Amino acid sequence: MPFRETEYADRAALAAALVEHILADLGAAIAATGEASLVVPGGSTPVAVFERLAVTEFPWDEVTVVPCDERWVPTDHPDSNEGLIRRHLLQGKARAARVLSLYRPVPRPADALPDVTRALAVIRRPFSSVFLGMGEDGHFASLFPGRAETGPALDLDSEGLLMVLSEPAKGHPRIGLTLSALTDCSHVLLAVAGAEKRIVLKRAIDNIKLDTYPIAALLRQPRTPVDILSGA
Repeated sequence: MPFRETEYADRAALAAALVEHILADLGAAIAATGEASLVVPGGSTPVAVFERLAVTEFPWDEVTVVPCDERWVPTDHPDSNEGLIRRHLLQGKARAARVLSLYRPVPRPADALPDVTRALAVIRRPFSSVFLGMGEDGHFASLFPGRAETGPALDLDSEGLLMVLSEPAKGHPRIGLTLSALTDCSHVLLAVAGAEKRIVLKRAIDNIKLDTYPIAALLRQPRTPVDILSGA
């Protein structure tokens, strides 16, 4: 199984390591193709990473940031992942970066699926850098345990880039990238911060062949190495 875990003393060290990995990935892509893409999670985990990136000198005008998933709320809503990216990453030196929006002002994410798929398909793949977080229930992106949509979206052979949750998950309908799309990169950076999440991660690894925790599907897939960066 192509994953390895590196532990860090605290969240500051974890954030610093993630920034180093992300900048190396983006820099290699720009050197090779003149452009780069960065897939990022929502929630609290990426904020310290975003704020460190925002003060870093870098050719941000060559970078497109892609949320790994999105709650079906307008960008100015406090729960919007795109809004989080704009508030904490697209500031200062990183203001020149672009965001690919997964949200459209239509009632349901399914209504926007064709348009968002077309927009995402324009991004060069493999993605230059994929940075993911994990929830305390073992979900990542919008791939939640116990949802009917999760199984097909975890199919590594699926050609679909996106999945939708029309019924709310943790408060909102959602749209998100599939496992097949998220692993279309050289390696995945998975950040796991906090004692509770590290317990869930261990359980997922101990039961790697089961689908109790969606994160197990990411860790056991043979296509793309996963670098787990964990901290207190």
